[in-house]
Amino acid sequence: MVNEPSVVSISPRERALMDRLVSLSSSSGSHSPSLATMQLEFPELEVEVDACFLSNPLATDLFWTHFNRDVLEDPQLFKRMLEAYPSQNRVIASDLSPALGIDAGRLFIANGATEAIQAIIQNFSSHVHINVPTFSPYYEFAGPDRKVTRYQLDATESFALDPVHYVQSVLRSGADTAVLISPNNPDGYLIPDNDLAWILGKLASVKTVIVDESFIHFADRDSSGTRRFGALPTLVGITEQFDNVTVVKSMSKDFGIAGIRAGYAIMDPARVTRLLAQGYLWNSSGIAEYFFSLFGRPVFLDEYRKVLNTYRATIERFKTTMSCADFVRTYPTDANFQLMQMPLGVSADMVASLLLVRHGVYVRACGDKVGLDGEFIRVAIRTDSENSKVLAALKDVLSSI
Repeated sequence: MVNEPSVVSISPRERALMDRLVSLSSSSGSHSPSLATMQLEFPELEVEVDACFLSNPLATDLFWTHFNRDVLEDPQLFKRMLEAYPSQNRVIASDLSPALGIDAGRLFIANGATEAIQAIIQNFSSHVHINVPTFSPYYEFAGPDRKVTRYQLDATESFALDPVHYVQSVLRSGADTAVLISPNNPDGYLIPDNDLAWILGKLASVKTVIVDESFIHFADRDSSGTRRFGALPTLVGITEQFDNVTVVKSMSKDFGIAGIRAGYAIMDPARVTRLLAQGYLWNSSGIAEYFFSLFGRPVFLDEYRKVLNTYRATIERFKTTMSCADFVRTYPTDANFQLMQMPLGVSADMVASLLLVRHGVYVRACGDKVGLDGEFIRVAIRTDSENSKVLAALKDVLSSI
């Protein structure tokens, strides 16, 4: 049962729903139940805004437009995606590599970024050093057979990474794998390019350094130190400067296609070869292969840039609004989400449950985030109209507690 202050007025129906939500969340481990699962388990709830999962809603519409157009032009296209096996990993990598500007031999196509993370950790690591809080698969996939050590980020410093202290922490730990997510999840902190380059130079002796850039498109800045494909920011070039660096990229967030499960990693060619020999040769779906093929179309990338710029403007408006909010504490973010700390004495689980039960707004309560002490929720930034609903719902819930 969700612990609630006695002053909160909760109806029997709300209490029953909230208890069921707790049970479902517990069975989902450290990840929130999917929207499909929520709708299946709670048909009586209408989820109006999915502010839990992190994706660009405008890019989803762009993909859907291209997909529908291509299916109309070739009615057999979708049938082939269902009936025929997709191409093997190296074939898809060869098709995608020109858009990334790298050699295809360095590119590992993954069934979502989490598969790439799992493959790297389980094949090339024995001791993982992570920043906390962070994306949980980086320590979950280590399992009981690998050592995990931590570098604690400081909420009072807005979760900023201190380069000198971080490097000292990694080297002191003796880890063979260090993980950097930039922007970081769940706080959205972006490591400045100069700091990142300095860190990587100091960690040249570490066997594997993972740089996860899954949210990099939402960092609205250009950098001379950042290679770009189709005028989109990416750090894949650092894998050529530092042999021990692996770049991980999820496509779900910026392209809004989480259901397709598409991601990739850039690494030393020998490591790609080893992974493909471990059973990852045929790990993509037909629709994921179709999605990757869109990168060979300049018109798609041009349209995506426009959609991204529109969405970035929405993100900035949301951040500006939240910077003036006095009902929660927010943290600076360069991603498409905002971490919010609840007022003193207010349960994040309670707030998240009431948002869903009373307003159909689904957010991420962060009580299970290792290294995040206090009561936090993470809110995905959506469209302007959806963001307005989220903020109105949040004000209403907090005013009742």
